[in-house]
Amino acid sequence: MPLAPDLSAGAQAIARLSPGGPLVLALSGGGDSMALACLMAREAARSGREFHALVVDHRLRSESGEEAALAARRAEALGAIAHRLVWENPAPGQAAARLARHRLLADATRALGADTVFLGHTADDVIETMLMRLSRAGANWRGLAAMGETAISPVWPEGRGVRLARPLVRVSRAQLRLYLQAENVDWIDDPSNTNAAFERVRVRARAPLPDSQTGRRLLALNSAALETDRAVRRAARALVEAGSEILPWGAAVLQPALFARVADDVAARALEALILAVSGEPAAPAPQTVSRMLDAVRAGQAFTAAGVMLTARGVLGRDPGAATGRADGSAGASSLRVEPGECAIFDGRMMVCAGTLPLRVEALAQRNTVVDGVPAPLRPSLAAITGADGLAIAGRDSVSGGGAAGALIAERLAGLLGVSMDGTGS
Repeated sequence: MPLAPDLSAGAQAIARLSPGGPLVLALSGGGDSMALACLMAREAARSGREFHALVVDHRLRSESGEEAALAARRAEALGAIAHRLVWENPAPGQAAARLARHRLLADATRALGADTVFLGHTADDVIETMLMRLSRAGANWRGLAAMGETAISPVWPEGRGVRLARPLVRVSRAQLRLYLQAENVDWIDDPSNTNAAFERVRVRARAPLPDSQTGRRLLALNSAALETDRAVRRAARALVEAGSEILPWGAAVLQPALFARVADDVAARALEALILAVSGEPAAPAPQTVSRMLDAVRAGQAFTAAGVMLTARGVLGRDPGAATGRADGSAGASSLRVEPGECAIFDGRMMVCAGTLPLRVEALAQRNTVVDGVPAPLRPSLAAITGADGLAIAGRDSVSGGGAAGALIAERLAGLLGVSMDGTGS
């Protein structure tokens, strides 16, 4: 049957957002993701591409296994190859479930040879997210830039190289239900979607519908904010490329004068990305923390927060306390053993690959090791690799057995801002 205009635009976006390779959908079995499954099945039939449905069983309710099996069967009936992904050690709370879901989705997407996983978020979800963000203390215009059509995976490092695609963010939930009814496709109603213990459910009860006057105004604000966000990101990318130099051992040298010349929003976005890339931390620092560090960058002052240490000379490196542990008992980065022929990520920031010999990776800490060119306060956070030939500093020294190591700063910046750097300098 012909698709309504909004649905038709969503269907066309599937091929645009993922032009080649397998089509991969995160399928809950609810109405939104089942509608997207129908549209993706059409695209798969048109293009001859494989279509995979990833069904996550969070195991938070006794019925979850049965519901996951039902969702998988319904996906297969549409022509998809269904994969059930089980959260093995479930923890309470929607935030923990969301992160676990995205870790499972990212791993499965990469295993299928894809780099994009589709989500069934709707215009209703956009409005709800905007209202939730704007209710937070210290909210600003970025709260309006909710749920763009594409985003990087929200988990790190598990989500490396995986994008999220949302082709239905301008389609209402009601439209999707009508489409499913016309297609005679059933869906699952998750009882947690009516549980007022969750913030989103409470917001949903008072949120305007997308087709209402207020809803349309909010969606227009969202579109404008997303465009502003893209402009800020482009400017931040230019600042990072011109105003920072990546050091291969896992730091960046910032130019205070360039950070002082640009608007606060641009400088803060650039610094936020650099903090994430250097620290290896999974979550963005609080805006207030970024603002204070930006003041320090511009003033040429030292500052430590959010997993990084800024020296007075503008070198931004991993905070040694975060890497080695703190006096209060806070744990540092876990040491790694990398077997021959394997690769592993240390502390979310350094990729280490073993050649013919096993390697051990840990923070250098207080070892009496001379490391020229690295500010003394940052030396304890260096990634130290021990192999048959002795100790090597990741990103500086050759590694035993033909192994290799390199910082992930450039890769992370590319994901966050689209920055083009070779990892050895700007």
